[in-house]
Amino acid sequence: MIANLPLLIAAATLLVVLGVGLFTAAGIQEGRRKRMARRLAGARQRQAKGGPRGTSEWLARVADRGQSLDRILDDPEETTVLLAQAGWRGVRARAAFYGMQVLMPIIGLAAAVPLWFVLVPQFGALVVAVLLVFLVLLAAALPRLVLRSSAKNRRERIRAEVPLFINLMMLLYEAGLSTRQALTSLVQDGEGTLPEMIDELAPVLRQVEAGADMSQLLMETSKTLAVPELESVLGVLRQVERYGGEIREPLSDALDTIEERRTMEIREQVNVMAGKMTVVLVACFFPALLIFIVGPAFVSISNALGSIGGS
Repeated sequence: MIANLPLLIAAATLLVVLGVGLFTAAGIQEGRRKRMARRLAGARQRQAKGGPRGTSEWLARVADRGQSLDRILDDPEETTVLLAQAGWRGVRARAAFYGMQVLMPIIGLAAAVPLWFVLVPQFGALVVAVLLVFLVLLAAALPRLVLRSSAKNRRERIRAEVPLFINLMMLLYEAGLSTRQALTSLVQDGEGTLPEMIDELAPVLRQVEAGADMSQLLMETSKTLAVPELESVLGVLRQVERYGGEIREPLSDALDTIEERRTMEIREQVNVMAGKMTVVLVACFFPALLIFIVGPAFVSISNALGSIGGS
């Protein structure tokens, strides 16, 4: 049995290697199939748009590799939503994000090597190891943190533009324009007034001109951006586009609801600020005021008691 042990170990190792190779080959084949499907879809889009090739194809491949890594490390659907919320829709923006997601851990590891030799003599191996692991993890998470921050800031900017968007839509409807004509007029003339909204509406109008359903696109846009004020407005536009009817009153009601919601938020912020100021007042101002008022009396009483005790 012991004489056959090396043979058994070799056979087991061979089976493990063969299994890993078959699994890897299946994964590569599936990846090739998905890449071929994406390339065919990209080729159709380039033929429709007449876009350039070469650099765009290279950036698309970088984005595809980054997406493959994103499927392993995180939720790809969340990344797609965050990219849309941040306004990073182009191939260059996607390739830049996925490229940074790949490069940042490598940069963190490259920086950890010299830091190890510099810091170990001063702080010890365990402390430096924990610090460098934290550094690498921070470098790996940094692109996602930046993306989430950019998406959040852009959603706030879109939210701030919604009341003006409603007022302009009401004016355009009163001028006799349809929903598509009003949105087209805003996209053409409102870039300086509503930059973030125009950035969201322009792709919708391009897809509508290509034959897509406007109500479906408006619903997808509202779900992707996840801005409550914009969801209510786009819901009204979808109903008017599909079923027709009066538009001024629903938009006016939506505007009133948004203003009431913002008023409540401002009141909540004021109440929170009042509580914080009370804490600051009690912790900082009240002790100084107590010393200023009670201090002279306390000194006088101490001096009086001291003179009585001395006599």
